[in-house]
Amino acid sequence: MRELIESKRLKLRTLRMRDAPRIARYVGDPAVGRNLAMTPLPYLENAAEGWIMTLAARAPLKQDFVRAIEAQGEGLVGVIGAHKRSNGAFEIGYWIGRPFWGRGVATEALLAFAVEARALGPLQSGHFVDNPASGRVLEKGGFVYTGAVEPMFSLARGANVPCKRMRDGAAEAALDGRAAAACA
Repeated sequence: MRELIESKRLKLRTLRMRDAPRIARYVGDPAVGRNLAMTPLPYLENAAEGWIMTLAARAPLKQDFVRAIEAQGEGLVGVIGAHKRSNGAFEIGYWIGRPFWGRGVATEALLAFAVEARALGPLQSGHFVDNPASGRVLEKGGFVYTGAVEPMFSLARGANVPCKRMRDGAAEAALDGRAAAACA
């Protein structure tokens, strides 16, 4: 996966240690942090630094591909990533800082990121049932519901939360289209 992915308004780039204060500020917002599985609240700057260092140390494993979402004139406004799971698929996850909600940032980032991530293998994702906005972003990015709702532990909430599971329908549609063209 490329280290820099660009869209019309965004740059998706590797994380830097100097991103830690903004990550901590945005993820430390309970409206953001409660919708993430592996993030405690409060979320401190040293936790963000540790996470960035862990990702850098794990980079040679090629199992985690995480990019800062940088908006023109704003700097880091969120993060998006793909993480390899035991079933061989890559789990897509993202968050956007609350000041940037409702501007299409998550959708634009997901569309640009997914193009690159599809080369890694099958993509999957999900969202907590009480966060339907994330489901709408995933649908706009080509993901479709599997029908499964699974408990997922939320560190910020300290409890299992029902998670609606999704898979990358855009990649499947592209494969179906190629198969149909080959048969014609």
